[in-house]
Amino acid sequence: MKKLGLNEDFICRIWEDESNYKGLTTCNGEDIVIIDPGTRNYDAGPDYKDAKVRIGDIVYSGSIEIHRSVDDWYLHNHKGDNKYNNVILHVVFYGSDSGDTESPKVKRSRSIPTVILSEHLTRSVHEIWKDIINNPSPAFKLPCFPDNLSVDHSVKKEWLAKLSFERLIFKTGRLKSHIEEISLDIKKKIYWEQILFLFICEALGYSKNKEQFLKLSGKIDLIKFKKKNLSLIEIDSVLFGLAGFLYDLRYQDNYIYKLKTNWQKLKTDLNIEIMDRSEWNFFRLRPPNFPTLRIAFSSGLLHDILYNELLKDIINIFENGTNVKKELMHRFNDIHISEYWKKHYNFGKVTANEINIIGKERITDIIVNVLLPLTYLYSEFFEKINLKNRIEYFYKKEKQKSSSNEVIRVMEKQIDIRVNTLSDEQALMQLHNFYCVKGRCSDCEIGKIVFSNEKVNEPLRIILY
Repeated sequence: MKKLGLNEDFICRIWEDESNYKGLTTCNGEDIVIIDPGTRNYDAGPDYKDAKVRIGDIVYSGSIEIHRSVDDWYLHNHKGDNKYNNVILHVVFYGSDSGDTESPKVKRSRSIPTVILSEHLTRSVHEIWKDIINNPSPAFKLPCFPDNLSVDHSVKKEWLAKLSFERLIFKTGRLKSHIEEISLDIKKKIYWEQILFLFICEALGYSKNKEQFLKLSGKIDLIKFKKKNLSLIEIDSVLFGLAGFLYDLRYQDNYIYKLKTNWQKLKTDLNIEIMDRSEWNFFRLRPPNFPTLRIAFSSGLLHDILYNELLKDIINIFENGTNVKKELMHRFNDIHISEYWKKHYNFGKVTANEINIIGKERITDIIVNVLLPLTYLYSEFFEKINLKNRIEYFYKKEKQKSSSNEVIRVMEKQIDIRVNTLSDEQALMQLHNFYCVKGRCSDCEIGKIVFSNEKVNEPLRIILY
């Protein structure tokens, strides 16, 4: 595994959320059960105090020390420091550079059990990273704050204008690389529809099921499906079948019977590997965000892409709409799903109130992260100048209300910039994700001024996640 430049504050945030890892074992193969992860210590000494863990059959109480690598225990001179005598567990993200798995020792030569956290993650470190940077701790502080408050406002606005376009190009590039993976002949509409389906599904997955939705949507060959002329219930059957939800499903009702019947007819012909239901995350999700509801919407989405010209409608709205966002909202709310999912949030789980299967915030997220870059890429590829100009105008002028994103609120306060438009918000996200968090202050127009008389080395150390 390539070792990323993660600091200890970041690793502590991973450690504090037990959903990020499972099946912990020491380097010696002993099972670890975390009874209490401990309380964060911001003073000298181990990172967590008053922790309690079971290692093998023995329960230990004491402190926990966090490091990036096994080697850091000795590099930080902990062996000869009495403050570390009561450490019961050494949590590191990576093993030793030398491949040595020997447990570190305290002054009294007691060996300390070590766990390599990266070997026990429940999802990719990239997904965890995205979650953490989108949910900063109260201690979050930009490297240049508060000195950046003296930087001229016009400098900030000009820099953010560049960053907003940089972010649009970044998202466009991501879509372009995926569509070129599908086919080099991307003039055909079906390939643009394929990528539209793939990335909307990713957005529907949120952080907890994003990889799962990408995996599921990647199994759908739109060319093959279009020829079959499938009904909505048949598409439901395929998606829930491929997702693994129909295997050994105990609940019985008319809708489930139809799903199973259709799935038995279609699965042999499709010959696609089926996912395991256990891959899907329901833990710590509100029922409206359950993957079952998202798959139901994905089914309606696929039906509209295949048979109701959804891509054409989206492009037409950007090109000719009088109120682009409102019309896009209406178009997505108009996507039809099976009636069953208006009263169920899972198989056999009925709710009294009708479910709003996709809200304004999620549609807005789809507009920003999928529709904008996709149509922008489309306008460039097919040289549609009017469409390109309309998209850029919408991006720069579309009003953006106060964001629910904590990162944006912190950035507004610490940079003294108020978000007024969609492009303003995206510029702050680009600044945070690709400059502040990555320590690229010397590439930032604000950082260049603030640190003009200093050596900008590793400001990432200053950021507390």
